[in-house]
Amino acid sequence: MADVAVSTPIVLRDDILQEEIHCSKISGMDVFVIPKPGFKRKYAEVFVRYGSNDNAFHVPGKGLVEVPPGIAHFLEHKMFEKSWGDAFGAFARLGASANAYTANNYTSYLFWALDNLSEALSLLFRVALEPHFTAESVAKEQDIIGQEIRMYNDDPGSRLVREVLEALYLKHPVRIDIAGTEESIKRIDKDLLYTCHSVFYRPWNMALLVGGDVDPTQVFDIVGRLIEEYGQEEAIRRERPVEPPEVGKDAVVNMTVPVPMVEVAWKHEPSRDDGAGLIRKEIASNFLLDTLFGRSSPFFTEAYEQGLLDELSASHSSWPDYCFSAVAAQSMFPEKFVDRVHDEMERVARQGVPEDDFTRAKKAAIGRYVTVFDSFDTAGEMQVHLSDIGQDIFSYGRALKAVTLDDIHDRIGAFRRDRSVSVIVRDTSKEQYS
Repeated sequence: MADVAVSTPIVLRDDILQEEIHCSKISGMDVFVIPKPGFKRKYAEVFVRYGSNDNAFHVPGKGLVEVPPGIAHFLEHKMFEKSWGDAFGAFARLGASANAYTANNYTSYLFWALDNLSEALSLLFRVALEPHFTAESVAKEQDIIGQEIRMYNDDPGSRLVREVLEALYLKHPVRIDIAGTEESIKRIDKDLLYTCHSVFYRPWNMALLVGGDVDPTQVFDIVGRLIEEYGQEEAIRRERPVEPPEVGKDAVVNMTVPVPMVEVAWKHEPSRDDGAGLIRKEIASNFLLDTLFGRSSPFFTEAYEQGLLDELSASHSSWPDYCFSAVAAQSMFPEKFVDRVHDEMERVARQGVPEDDFTRAKKAAIGRYVTVFDSFDTAGEMQVHLSDIGQDIFSYGRALKAVTLDDIHDRIGAFRRDRSVSVIVRDTSKEQYS
């Protein structure tokens, strides 16, 4: 590895969980290894810090470049197609199972394997770092992804999520579907794909997670042999529109569903805190949602017994440039559900969260945290996201234990009705429920 820049590995450890993560930086790529002695399968995932939100960025010598929505997802689809054949088939011949996905902030390529780790890692890097596009293959993929977009448009759950984000955000690209639109993907060509790949698919904009019965030192050696020297690290300048504090309008979407679906969402101000403050607010928001709307909450019990809902879920998403929370349900009375959700928020703003409810939510969250290392994909995604804000899985666990009831109460003010939207998916041809 004489020609490859390698940082001195460090080991993050939690003695109570008896888990550890070995960390190094190789040619600018963050490499994390989770050793699991005795675990039969080996897992590897490459995270490219490039997702559907990255539709405007600066290219040296070209200035600001704006690309069609959906191009990150389109690029992910094309990376398994090589001049020498299909990479999925090549993984299968190694006894490995591969997959990939695109999110708002990352594109990920991964595999599971029993053996042949070195060969499978070599193939994984070839998938991510060796693009091959032709005009003919791009045109073919436009038809395939167009069908995928139509399929998700016809799926009530996917449609609900998309409509909520479109209503909640007025300018931020998180409001745009990850796959783009049928119109936007028609504007994608091989030159745009090569441009996006050349800017974002570089070791210093990537991270690797390897887990299983592996020797971290051997993994670092393998990665050092596989990654070329890509030159000096370059800062990527992304452009984001200024998002106003206001939200859009509530909406009703006409689709055939047996039971109406409804979601209430709040747009929060992005946190200006450091990484530790960011995850503390994220944890506090999740605690608040679980305390108020979890399956063991008084709200859920009462609403279920009154026939107000069939299913209920709550979630919080926090990134440096956007942050939102949502409560979703299936309900025969969606308008009443929306009012009840806001009434519950107003009630807790006046009365506070009972300490017993907070303690219950905290114990449940710590219980879920303990199982993180049972899933390499969950641990990997969590570690990469946290490392980007200067944190790690173990510092998240410490923050989880340190959150107080005062932290929860500090978050209540972020759940204002005037910063929220509601979207209902129902069959409007049928008699309206009231």
